[in-house]
Amino acid sequence: MNVKPNLKLKMLLLQKGMTQRQLAFGANIDEGRISKIIKGYEVPTSEMKEEIAEFLGVPEGECFQL
Repeated sequence: MNVKPNLKLKMLLLQKGMTQRQLAFGANIDEGRISKIIKGYEVPTSEMKEEIAEFLGVPEGECFQL
């Protein structure tokens, strides 16, 4: 299994002073799934990417590799 952490999303959360729990609540995605996405164990669906980017107020490209 090739695990590649999502450093873009992790750094964005740090820059915004936001926790994974806050992101999970705001994007309406289970906190465990957010953790797996950041650690690279789960690939988010396009809907999840959209929800995360919308909640963070940034384009998807700032959160994820396009």
